[in-house]
Order: sequence, then structure tokens, then C-alpha cells
Amino acid sequence: MAYEMSEELKNDMIMLQRKVVDEGLAVLVVFEGRNERVQESIINEFLNLIDPRIATYSHFTAEGMRDSREIFKTMSHEPAKGKIAVYDRSWYSWIDPSVSDHSGLFMLIEELERYFADNGVILIKFFLDSDEVRKSVPEGWMTGPKGTFLSDDHKYEVWGRKSSSKIISGTTTAYAPWDVVKVDDVLKSSEVVCRTFIDRVEGRVKSGYPRTKESVVPLYDNPREGLDLSLTASKYSKKLLKLSEELNRLQAKLASSGLSLVVLFEGWDAAGKGGSIKRVTRALNPRGYYVNPVAAPTKEEGLHTYLWRFATKMPKAGHISIYDRSWYGRMMVEPIEKFCTEEEYGRSAREIRTFEKVLSNSGCIILKFWMEISPDEQLRRFNARAEDPTKQYKITDEDWRNREKWDVYEEYIDRMLAATNTPYAPWIAVESEDKKYGRLKVLKSIVDALSERLD
Repeated sequence: MAYEMSEELKNDMIMLQRKVVDEGLAVLVVFEGRNERVQESIINEFLNLIDPRIATYSHFTAEGMRDSREIFKTMSHEPAKGKIAVYDRSWYSWIDPSVSDHSGLFMLIEELERYFADNGVILIKFFLDSDEVRKSVPEGWMTGPKGTFLSDDHKYEVWGRKSSSKIISGTTTAYAPWDVVKVDDVLKSSEVVCRTFIDRVEGRVKSGYPRTKESVVPLYDNPREGLDLSLTASKYSKKLLKLSEELNRLQAKLASSGLSLVVLFEGWDAAGKGGSIKRVTRALNPRGYYVNPVAAPTKEEGLHTYLWRFATKMPKAGHISIYDRSWYGRMMVEPIEKFCTEEEYGRSAREIRTFEKVLSNSGCIILKFWMEISPDEQLRRFNARAEDPTKQYKITDEDWRNREKWDVYEEYIDRMLAATNTPYAPWIAVESEDKKYGRLKVLKSIVDALSERLD
């Protein structure tokens, strides 16, 4: 089938794409609609006016999105700077038409779309308002065998006449407005989509959208307060063996539970993060866990939004993801070392709380460990590392430099913990002055959390 757009429109689309590449814009275009054949046809027309070297296409089915883990696919498919991502369906497929009150889900969707916009993604949402449209869509066009991914027999009851108006009015915002395109003729409607796309991108580049200044504020208890660093381990080997056996048993239950587990470690340099991780993984079957060491973003990661590199590594059902440092670098190292702006730091707590809320809603158990030691103990461990040839690689000039900023880090750490110690993703402060005590507390905390959910 050969549709022909006007030469003027084709040229305008080319110039707009050059702007996207030259200015490093990230553009995300979401298509939703009532009729599958119409939506597929219009998306195809749109894609054929975009250079495939800068475009990506992702299809999210309603059936697939019933598993809320799929949110991380929508995040991991986001456009890099200089790219255009096209979503055929999206997070709106989370909406269950049998549920009457969607206010909570609307708030979560609004936070997700705000995250994209705040982090520089130009988000454009089209609702294709149509029933069966045959004009310009020949019989059999854009259809495939029943039950295959090419078929157009997917059901999207959520976009009925009444419900679609409610969704559109409830999720239109300054940073992610809906553009409703009435479809009577596919070719003419495709031209409207392209013109609107151009206007939206140019409008956002020119004026952006209104933002409010945010700050990181304490909302919850700070688990660092009242820690007793004099605590030591007793009967270490016996307790370690017992906890390891329990953790191994619970991993087997987790594997068939439909749940998943994220365990992240933050703490002072030399506080025992690596040693604790080793004691945890030693008790686990390696087929069911991943350890993710987090360093400075790579060049590719720097082209995406801040949480993208973490969204791509979320655990599958039954699996465990362990993070040696994490997304909390945005709330400690980055603002102190000026790797992020004050605006980015100000909204970091809200964005991370939303990220972890979505993770929790997807059936993930989240445990966050803060490893605590004193400045004197840190100095002792630094000196021991410097003197041991097998551990010298662990101590760097940056470690010594960061130590000089202990008081500054402590201020940011306390603010971070009190702003993100939520019921669904709690912080557990670990007294790690005695390494053995700290390791046992980590293992026991994981065992207790899994046992509560699985036993």
C-alpha cells in the first residue's frame, strides 16, 4: 500500500529530525487508541517519515502490561539523547477497566510522566479516536494470523467511549498533554499526527513547561539515630551457618513465588559492603541472583535519564538483584561533587520514592542497607588496606579525599535516609564497626523479610 504525504510535510519532518539529532533531544511518542488496525496503520505512516537510524519502536500489549513489572520495560526502552522512541501502547495498559477508581494509578502514571519530562524527555501522547475505519485501510492490511503478535484482535476495553474521556482528562498535564486525533481517514489523520508532532517538539524546545522548585525533606525516621557501634558478634560461625541455610531455603521458595527481591548496599567507604554481599551470595544458587556493582555512568548511560540504567536491570519474578551502591548516588556523591544540578538533587527523593513504589507494586521485596562505621574505624581499615598488597587496589586517592568531607557527607546521608525510608522500601542501618556483627545483621534482615512474605 503506497500512501504519499505532501513534500512540504516530508521536508518539515526531515528538518525536525535534524533538530532532534543536532540538539541532542530525546523524544518519546506514545500512541493509544480504540482500533488496532487504525493505530498500526498510522504508526506505520509516522515511522516511515523518520530516519530509522534515530528511531526505535516498541509494542506493549494489554495482556503483557497486566504484569506490573512491564513498567521497567517501558522505562528501559526510553529514547537516548538524539533519538525518537515510538510506543505502540504504553503504561496506560495497566488500567483495569473492571476497577472503578483509578485515582491511585493515575497519580503513579503522572509521576512517571513527570519523571520523563523533568529529565529532558519530550513526551507526546496521541489518542486516536476511531471506530472501524476502512477508508485508506484495505481489507487485510495490517492484520496477521489470529493469536500472533501481528494480529489485531487484542482487546482494549479500557479505551471505551466513557472511560477514554475519563482517562484523558485525568492524565493530561502541562508536561504530558494528550493530543486527540479524530480518525476518519488514515492518510489525513497521519498528516495531522505529523504536524502535531512537529508543533509539540518545537514548542517544548522553545518554552519548556512550568516547574516548581523542590527540596529533599525528612518525611520518615532516620535509622542511623541511636546506633550502638559497640555491638559485637557472638557464636559467629554457628549463626552464619544457620542463617545461610535459611536464606538458601527461602531462595527456593522465592523462585516459585512470583515475587522478586532487590537488596542494595550503601555506606561509608570500607564499611563492609563487599564482605556482606559475599556472605549473602555464598548462601544462594547463582542461577537466581545478579550482583550489580554501580560506578559512574558510562557514555551510553549518560545519554538517558538517571534511572534508566537501573530500570534495565530489575529482577525477573523469582530472582534477586543485589546492588553494590545504587541509584542513591544521586542523593550523596552527585550533589556533593557537583555531578548533578541543584534542581536534579531537589527532586531526587520524589523520583526515587516513585521508582521504588512501582518496584514494590510489581511484587518486589526491597531491602536497603546503610553500613555504618565510625571515622576512627574507617581510618584503621584504610591503613590496613594500604599496607596489604592484596587489598591496595581497594584504597584510592578519592577515598582519602572523601574522608576529608565526612561531615558534609553525613549531612546529605541523614537527609537521604529520612526522605526515603518508606514502609515499602525501608532502610536498615547496620552497625558494622564489628564486621561479623554487621554481616549477621544483614543476613538476618534478609531472612526475616523473606520469611514474612513467603512462609
